[in-house]
Amino acid sequence: MSKVTKYIPITIFMFFLLSCMAFPSGRAEEPGGKQETRVFWVLDATMSRESAEMFLDRYLLPTSLATMLWTEFTRQDQEVRFDTLVGYRVLRKQSVLADPIGAYTVYGYDLIIDVSRSAKAAGSQALQRSPASYTVQFSYPPSTAVESRVMPQPLEQALLAGIRKDGRSSGLARVESIDYLGSGKFKATVLVGE
Repeated sequence: MSKVTKYIPITIFMFFLLSCMAFPSGRAEEPGGKQETRVFWVLDATMSRESAEMFLDRYLLPTSLATMLWTEFTRQDQEVRFDTLVGYRVLRKQSVLADPIGAYTVYGYDLIIDVSRSAKAAGSQALQRSPASYTVQFSYPPSTAVESRVMPQPLEQALLAGIRKDGRSSGLARVESIDYLGSGKFKATVLVGE
């Protein structure tokens, strides 16, 4: 083996390492830590428990849970746009409630999530000084039939109510906590800041 052929694999390896540093394959993340929380969803009562669980896991949990993490928002007229700055992974999910209210059922879960912050989120959170705290209440009235329109879930309703109450056209917001009061009534604390 000549000297040139000996150095080819080493050169390729060095080039590979340098390209990985110059062009990272993912976004930089910082560990955020574990959080315990209780969350709620409202679903069609005709769904079986298994179907409701699958629907929650695939569709509602990812979008709803993001509202409990710092989210950038912009508001124009009645439209609100969100950009979540933080990622998470569900470590544990335990069912704690299934309360029928007419044509709907309120499902409650205790979750343990592992939160990771992107570099952008870390920079944005440094701007977060003493966010305003709002207590909001809302309810899902009992109904004899499931309406065909899309119904905002409790966490989304809470976040939107807090943003409306604050009045800013843009900023950062998150649902700090949510409680189910029974009979389709909810109470939540929402933080809003810049």
